[in-house]
Amino acid sequence: MGAIMIRCPATNELIPVGIDTDKDTFQALPDVEASPVRCPACGGQHTWSKRDAVLETTMRLSPRQIPVREAD
Repeated sequence: MGAIMIRCPATNELIPVGIDTDKDTFQALPDVEASPVRCPACGGQHTWSKRDAVLETTMRLSPRQIPVREAD
């Protein structure tokens, strides 16, 4: 699984569009204009399509997935 990301045209940062998916589903998406997304980098609204997006698959752990070390 990964997050669909686009690049903010104002800051050049990758930002999430709010959709997590797998590689096969991402590749099967049609290249149509999607709903605008609010950008956490610049505060603006960006329209996007699949050709503007990448699938970010770097492993990310939520706090509850991080192992807790027991005290000795």
